[in-house]
Amino acid sequence: MIKTEATGRTVDKAIESALQQLQLTRDQVDVTVLQEGSLLKQAKVLVAKKLTDGEKVQNFITEVLDKMTFEGYTVDLVEDGETIRVDIKGDNNGSVIGYRGEVLDSLQYLSSLILNNEKAGYKRVVLDSENYRQKREKTLVHLAKNLEHKVKRTGRPVKLEPMNAYERRIIHTTLQDSRYVSTESDGTGSNRHVIVSPKLTNDILNAPQRKSLNFVYRSEKKRRR
Repeated sequence: MIKTEATGRTVDKAIESALQQLQLTRDQVDVTVLQEGSLLKQAKVLVAKKLTDGEKVQNFITEVLDKMTFEGYTVDLVEDGETIRVDIKGDNNGSVIGYRGEVLDSLQYLSSLILNNEKAGYKRVVLDSENYRQKREKTLVHLAKNLEHKVKRTGRPVKLEPMNAYERRIIHTTLQDSRYVSTESDGTGSNRHVIVSPKLTNDILNAPQRKSLNFVYRSEKKRRR
């Protein structure tokens, strides 16, 4: 945090001195009066630069990583209008990402909750590490297209394993214009998942005779275990 202490004949003079040192304006700082001025004493203030919403998130993530005893990480910040993007870089990013992004998702959720709690308006927080989000999105798009072909061929609905709202949205968006399948979310809480179902039975081989297929997609990593 950028801050400084300054003194002056009055509190206003002390604040003016601090602003000159920091090269900031009055609306860019928070002021704490440490000592009122008098005939015998000068006023003393602590002036600190106000954090942006992005800097608040950046500091929170840094503190959490420190408490989790992660070392050798940098937390980079980009503020783009109503979106705050934070990228964590380090030697062992697998620990920060977690299985299927569970650690990233948890940190992102907490950051958004803390930032937007009792705050006018809303800012979206996107937490990433080593471009994991983009890689995961490509995987899910590829999965959705493969499942479209599978459901079209077999006529059987396919049930995916539970996913968070962001990942479910990728599946829905990828298949929203499909001629052959439709998607819906089912379940509650952490068990909420996507079901891909046949849309036009005339385009599907033997669809009327097929039973429902209770298929659960699992990642490559989990299948190899």
